[in-house]
Amino acid sequence: MKTKQILLISFLLILAICCYVEPVLAAPGGAIAKGLFKSFWGKVLLAVLTIVLLPFILYIRLREYFGVKKTKKILEKLGTKNRDFQLLNLQKEVKNVYQRVHVAWDKEKMDEVADYVTNWYWQNQQLVYLDEWNRKGLKNVCKVKSYDSVKPLYIAVSEENNYEGSKIAFSITADMEDYLVEKETGNVVEGKPGYDSIEKVWIMEYTENGWRLDDIHEGSMSLAFAKLENVVPQTVKASLGIA
Repeated sequence: MKTKQILLISFLLILAICCYVEPVLAAPGGAIAKGLFKSFWGKVLLAVLTIVLLPFILYIRLREYFGVKKTKKILEKLGTKNRDFQLLNLQKEVKNVYQRVHVAWDKEKMDEVADYVTNWYWQNQQLVYLDEWNRKGLKNVCKVKSYDSVKPLYIAVSEENNYEGSKIAFSITADMEDYLVEKETGNVVEGKPGYDSIEKVWIMEYTENGWRLDDIHEGSMSLAFAKLENVVPQTVKASLGIA
């Protein structure tokens, strides 16, 4: 069997598995990682597929690497005009928001982070997920232990004063646990206790001189964001000396 056919079959197999196994509704953003590859045989399958799909995996990593590199260059320029765009300050603030949002989510009190999320995000997460779980007598246990990486994949710069309204897509990988339990019995109904490395793509918006969470996507979307062309208006390019 030709290499291309093997790659195609493997890709279709992964796609079929991912479509068949439903995601668990939990954590900020409404979904946690699928548990398919956490069992022994699941890990064996993952190892085999990793070997077969190694060229595709390397392609993804390279595209993400160059996407992050281009975004960092823009942030370096923006940081000379507004320190909130300096990479170290950005990563520190993103981790701060990430931690605060997960603590509030675990406590089922998203109003505590109203100053760290956009109005759209707060209203949708509270109404769509937390309120629904309350009606069903469920609680989401969601805790962050540590961070593996915080990488800027894509940026859309605003022409507004101080770059107000700009958005950045961050790939955030953290060691965390995330599962649903019944409030009365404490029985686990979805997910599994224990920490695991989970990647998400968080969209951060610069609003009122601060960074706020605007949206969350699955980690599988990281390549799609890294492939996007960064948006920098000509007026901003001119002011920053970007060709």
